Formats: sequence, C-alpha cells, structure tokens
Amino acid sequence: MKKSLYIFMALFLALGIQSCKKDKVESEQRLLVNQDYVEVGSRADTYQLEVLANAEIKVSSEMDWIKLDTTVYPKGKNRIKFSVSKNSDDERSATLLLRVNDNLSQEILILQESGKVPVFYVTPKGTGDGSSWSTATDLSLALEKATTGSTIFLAEGTYVPTKTIRNGDVNEESDKTIEISKNVSLVGGYASNAKPGDLPDPTRYKTIFDGKLSTGKSVFHTVTVTATLDPENGVSLENISIKGGNATDRSSSTTIDNVKFSRGQGGGMLIAAAKVSLKNVDVVENKATADKGTAGFAAGIYAFSGAQLILENCRINNNINSGNNGGGLWVADGSLTAFESQFNNNSAKGTAGGVHAYPNAEIRLYNCEVIGNSNTSYGAGIYLREGSKGIFVNCLLAENSSTSANGGGGLMLYDNCKADVISTTITGNHVVGPGGGIYRRSNVNNLTLINSIVSGNTQAGSSTDVDAYSDNTSIIPLILHSVAAKSVYGSDGTLIPQASFEPSTMLNQAYVPVGNDNPAMSDGLAFSALLELAKKYNPVLDARMQYDMNNNPRSSGWMGAKVK
Repeated sequence: MKKSLYIFMALFLALGIQSCKKDKVESEQRLLVNQDYVEVGSRADTYQLEVLANAEIKVSSEMDWIKLDTTVYPKGKNRIKFSVSKNSDDERSATLLLRVNDNLSQEILILQESGKVPVFYVTPKGTGDGSSWSTATDLSLALEKATTGSTIFLAEGTYVPTKTIRNGDVNEESDKTIEISKNVSLVGGYASNAKPGDLPDPTRYKTIFDGKLSTGKSVFHTVTVTATLDPENGVSLENISIKGGNATDRSSSTTIDNVKFSRGQGGGMLIAAAKVSLKNVDVVENKATADKGTAGFAAGIYAFSGAQLILENCRINNNINSGNNGGGLWVADGSLTAFESQFNNNSAKGTAGGVHAYPNAEIRLYNCEVIGNSNTSYGAGIYLREGSKGIFVNCLLAENSSTSANGGGGLMLYDNCKADVISTTITGNHVVGPGGGIYRRSNVNNLTLINSIVSGNTQAGSSTDVDAYSDNTSIIPLILHSVAAKSVYGSDGTLIPQASFEPSTMLNQAYVPVGNDNPAMSDGLAFSALLELAKKYNPVLDARMQYDMNNNPRSSGWMGAKVK
C-alpha cells in the first residue's frame, strides 16, 4: 500500500513540474528566422524570408533603398517581404531589424551585388585579378567576384571543382562543384596564351570542366546552377565540355534559397529554377550510381523546379546511369528547347535512356538526334510522363533499345501526355515489348504525326511501330501526310489506297528516303504548308520547319527528317 502511495506521489510531482515548465515555455516570447542574410541582385526586385514568432513582430531598415511591404506582422508564421531599388554602383549592404520586444530582436544582413558589370579572364592556374589575359585569375574567384551580366572568358585546359557547394558539407569531398550562383556568361575555347582581341577556337582549344578529383573521387555534380530565375538575364555556357560527375546518394540533399539540390540528380549538371543557355557544350561521360546510397537520377543533366533550358549545337552523349532512371537529360517541372543537338548513346538501368520529361515538363526539339540510347524499362529514346508535352521537328529517333517488355523504343507517352511529331523519322528502334517506334500508356495520351516516318522498328510480335496499351487504344492518334509502319496516310488522316512503305528498301543507311514509287518522297507536305502549320502553334514553331534536319531546303511532298 505504501509503495503504491509513493509511486502516485512521485507521478503527481513529476506532472506538476512538467506543467510548470510548459507554462513557462508558453509565456516566453520566441523569434525564429530561417536565414541570417539575404543576397540580392543588382536590379530592382522583390524578396522574402520566412519568420516564426509567438508574438507580434516589428520590422525596420535603416537604408532607403530597401522598401518594406509592411512594418508589423502578427504572431505566427510570416513571410517578411521587401523590395530593393536598382544598384548602379559598388556592392552595398543594409540591415533588416526584426523586433519582438526590447530583449528579443534579430538583425538580417541584406547584401546587394554591385551594379557594375566586370569582365574576367581565366586560366586553370590563374593567380591575378582577372582583368586581362596577362593577369588571368582562377575560375572560383571569377565566379565569386562576377555580378549579374558579367562575362567570364576561359582559356583552354581542365578545370576541376575546388569549392564546396553553398550550405554543403565541407567534409564531403564530393560536395565540391563548379557552382554558378549568378546570371553570368562563361565562354571557353581560348588559347592558353590568348591576347586582347583574340577570338575563341573551341575546335583547337578545349575547355573542360571535369568532376573527377585528383584523389580519384568524383563530385556529385560537375556543374551546379543555383542562380535565380531572372526575366532579364540568364546563365550562359559556350564552348565547354562537362564530364566526370557522379550523381549518387539521392536520399540526401543541400538546401539553397529554399530549394533542395539532391546529391543524386545530374552528374554532369544540376540546374534549378534558372534560365540556362548552352551553346556548343558537351555533357559527356558522366554517371549516376548507387555508390553512396540511393541510386541517382539523370547521369547527364537534371533540370527542375521551373528551370528554362535552351540548347544549341550541344551533345548530351555517352552518359551512364548504372542504377536508376535517366541517362542523358531529365527535365522536371521545367522546359527544354534544343536546336541541332544530340542526345546519343546514353544508358539507364531503368526508364528514359535518352531524354526524360517528367513531371509537367515541356520540351521542343528541332533538328536533333536521339540515337543509340538504351535502358531496361519504359521509353528508351524519349520518355514523356505525367502531364508532359513534347514537340519534335526535323528529328531523328533511331537505334534506341530496351530489354524490357514495358515498351516504347523511340518515343513513349505515359499518363496524360501530348506529343506532336513533325517531319521526323523514327526508325531502327528495338524493344522486347510493344511500340518500337511510339507507344502510349496510362490515362489520356494524345499523339499527332505530321509529315513523319515511323517505320522499320522492331517490337513484340503482336505489336506494331505505332502502338498503345489497352487503356489508350480508343484514343485515336492524328496521322497526316505520314508513314506509320507500312501504311501511308493522306491529308485527311485516312489511308492512301495501294500506297505502301517498305523501310528496308525505302530508307537508306543515312535514314534518307530513296527508291522509286516511295510515298515518303511524294505524299508529304510542301515547305509552304509546313510554314503555315508552324503558325498554328503557340508560340509559333521555329522557321527551321521549311528545311530538313541538315538545313537542306525541303522538296515538296518529302516526309521525315532528311531529304539528303
């Protein structure tokens, strides 16, 4: 009996103590801020930071170039909003004071970059200030000192990441990366002994960003773009090769400006919420593996969170994902427009050997190759998934392969996607499953074929070049002036009587239509009709439509990617 009484008294005292502690905590005023400083661009813009308090917050600033949205916020979770005016001078700073009471306040440092736009000259071992070729600096310093609109000129040679990504783990060697945190331009291809006025010659003078460190380790991402999306400016890379990255450990990430940059996405490049232009850039020989945990996505490029990617004369080739989805390039919740570019010979142990659009991505490819990619699941060449859209003009999707019975060799649409295939050739793709050319599956997937050839692909015996899973068979694709398998379709989408296409004799090894009585040389659209077709899209399709993928003038009635 006494023992039970003692236990009860002990519990009562413990509860009383806890209750007192709880009352004390609830009466104590608290202020939590998610960052100590904010870096802002030189142009006029609006910013915000998250604050949590259990009492009213008053906000003030001592500088007139900062305008506050309001000066008083209620208790709870708030987003403190402020705007900055344009800076045309040197870098400047100000302080936001967040005050709850006389004893509880916090200062937030606001750093605005210089409005001056310096130019930098860089060599792999530069030690100068970067103001000229004779006083060239190194890449890390140039990226640090650059401001919005700066241009960084790079001499030939190999550049290896030396700095840890912002907010990364300094003890993790693979967290080193070439981080581009501002909207600047990087132009490679200059001679090592370049002089004022010299022009780049990227064929002779190779500028290489290599993620393979001297210790033998590879970085998670050779290049990481963390610049903010700016309607007036963007990040530009030209005449550069990017290689040697290894995206792995997808279960961990680094957070920068409230965006999570996964260590397991984008071995060559990881791009978030930025406008990025690549011109004559190679992203080659990167990896995605399970070396450090959860297998990574996208060995070559991973662009996400509203990223806007433009490629011109680029090669996203020979990237290998040995453990998961995505070989060459992956766009997630963003957009890609590519001209005269290659997505060739990439591989994935999973879906999307070449190009992956998932989810809610929009891609437009003009005069592009998607050749020789391989995988072990859906969509060996191009894989559109979950609300994604694709337009393919003058493209060649060939020799892609999958060992899976899931299907989709050249192009696959899965889960409410849409694809318009115009003046494109899809041939020579090989899958164990259905739809060696094009395959559609899950929910509503809309396909339009215009002036295109989808033939000469191999697939499961009961399937054909343009096929659909049972849930899509009632959704009839629109096929105009095109070849699908051996059938030829006319202007109204119906079969042309007695017309037949034989891929083995009517396409040569260069994928050009050949031979007599070839419907791919007579029943297609005239280039004038293609230009009219371009106007029906929003935005209007590029004028490259009137030429073939090699910029040869189109002959009237000629289908597919090439006329010669």
